[in-house]
Amino acid sequence: MEFDGSNMVSILSFDSRSMEYLLSDNFSEYYLKEYPIFYKNKIQKGNIKDGKSFYRNAIDNALRNNQIKAVACIIKYIYTYQNSFASSYLFVKILPTLIEKGVGVSELLNSNVFQYEFDYDEWPGIHTDDGEYVRPYNDSIFNIRKHYKTVFPEREFDE
Repeated sequence: MEFDGSNMVSILSFDSRSMEYLLSDNFSEYYLKEYPIFYKNKIQKGNIKDGKSFYRNAIDNALRNNQIKAVACIIKYIYTYQNSFASSYLFVKILPTLIEKGVGVSELLNSNVFQYEFDYDEWPGIHTDDGEYVRPYNDSIFNIRKHYKTVFPEREFDE
């Protein structure tokens, strides 16, 4: 059920007991990856004529109301049932706050939300070094295909 671009789960995110019940595994047959229930909602700010707005999601609402248990339930739902890179945009501004408040994010960081495997022809498919390397990359995921030399500038990573 949706209300003005929001859904009931986002509206009730201020209450831990509601979130715990609504997101329990009892209803897992209704959770479909194709239809995410957590997303950013556009909210009008002030007068509609001003055209000013901002985006908020259920995690933001729960954090504003100090509902850490609700946040934990939402995060568990996201990495279990909504396990997609697209969900990472929900955490762009709040990930440091979650860690600071002691919310468990290890499962989230190890899920497909934050770990995205890509395969591009511009990157070498076979290499003599079969080790795994983690490197920072701060540009768009869509631009990474042309940045192999930027991410791995060392000579041992030459093609």
